Amino acid sequence: MLSTRFIRNVLAAVMVVAAATATGGTAAAEPPPGDLELFYAGTILDSGLVADSSGQGLHGTILTGGGGSVTPVAGPDGNTFLRFPGGSCTLAAQKPCPQAIVAQETTITLVPGDEGTSRFVYAADIRITEQSSPDAGMNVFQFGAAAAGLSQWKLQVDYGRPSCRWSDGTTVVLLPAGGADFTLALGHWYRVSCWRVSPVLFQIRVDDPATGRQVLPPTNAVGQLNGILPSGRVVIGGKRINATQTDVDTDQFHGDLDNIEFGRRELPPDA
Repeated sequence: MLSTRFIRNVLAAVMVVAAATATGGTAAAEPPPGDLELFYAGTILDSGLVADSSGQGLHGTILTGGGGSVTPVAGPDGNTFLRFPGGSCTLAAQKPCPQAIVAQETTITLVPGDEGTSRFVYAADIRITEQSSPDAGMNVFQFGAAAAGLSQWKLQVDYGRPSCRWSDGTTVVLLPAGGADFTLALGHWYRVSCWRVSPVLFQIRVDDPATGRQVLPPTNAVGQLNGILPSGRVVIGGKRINATQTDVDTDQFHGDLDNIEFGRRELPPDA
C-alpha cells in the first residue's frame, strides 16, 4: 500500500489543477470510478472550512460547543493534522462538555455507486492521545444513523478498539480489528480503513500510515447487505453538538485525525 505521505503529495498537485480549472457556482461532477471523493489532510482554509484535497470541493464545516475546537497542528515534518478536544466528559456535572465535529453537508457522492451496492472505502489516520473512557464511544467518520430502517457506514474507536459498521437498514455488519484485547496504543498513528470489497465481503485494515505496512492482518466478514444509501450529513469526530449531552450520548472523539478519505469503486491494494 502507498503511504499516506505519498498520497498527500499527489493530492496537493490535484488540488492545484482543480483550483486552476474550476468555475465558480457549479457543482462538482461525479468523478470517474476509482477516484477519491473526499480527502481531508489537515488544512484549514481562510474561510474556516476544512479543505477537501480530493479536488471535488467537498470542504467541511467545523461545529463546536462547550469550549471545544478542531485545531490544525503541524507535525515534525511540517504536514498538518486535525486535533479534536482532549480528555473525556461523561458526567452530568461536567456539562457543557467540550464538543467539536466536522460536518459535510454535500453528500451526493459519499455513497457507493450502483444504487449503494458497489465497492467503497472510508478511512482515517488516528492517534489517541489519552486513555479512552470505558463509558463512552468515540466516532471517527460516519454517514447515517444506527437505527432500524436506516443505512449507515461508520468508523469508530470505542474504548480504543477500532471497528467498522455498515448497514443497509435491515442487516448490519460490525467488524472490529484484531482480537478482543487489541487497542490502539496511545501516542501512535494508525491508519484504519473500512472496505466494502464486494456486495457481500467487508474488511477492516490497520496499517502504519508512514510505511503502509500492516499492523494487523486484515479482518474480513461476510454479510448479505443490499444498497447502503445513508441520509443526513457526514460527520467527523462525533455524532452531534448538543450542550445538554455528554460524551456518552455524542461519542465525541478525543485525539488527532489526518488523511480522512472516502472513495468509491476502489479495492484494497492486495485484492
